[in-house]
Amino acid sequence: MIEFRGVREALSLRTVRPEIVSLLKLCAVWSNRSGFNLRVNSLHDHKHSKNSLHYQDLAADFSISHKNGKPNRAAMRQLAEFLRDHLDYGFDVVFNTPDRTHDNHVHVEWDENERQR
Repeated sequence: MIEFRGVREALSLRTVRPEIVSLLKLCAVWSNRSGFNLRVNSLHDHKHSKNSLHYQDLAADFSISHKNGKPNRAAMRQLAEFLRDHLDYGFDVVFNTPDRTHDNHVHVEWDENERQR
């Protein structure tokens, strides 16, 4: 199951981009196969870095929690690996970065110009 619930406020999108629709469909497949519920906790909402693709409706943040509410990093690692293996060229999947800015959620963006793969 995918839950749509923002961290600080309601989620929003200005434009429903086909790349984000594809991403959400793939996340639903992973959720059904793995048995983990995941939460979309950011789209085009609250504050992100200045040049974030969230502001162009081309990024989403996902989290998975244990029943006690603590982040389930093992499940998020599995989600990140699944997405890296199954998303088309142009998607970047960011999780567990050295600066710890992405250790409590999986950030996925579609950027046809900058490809990290």
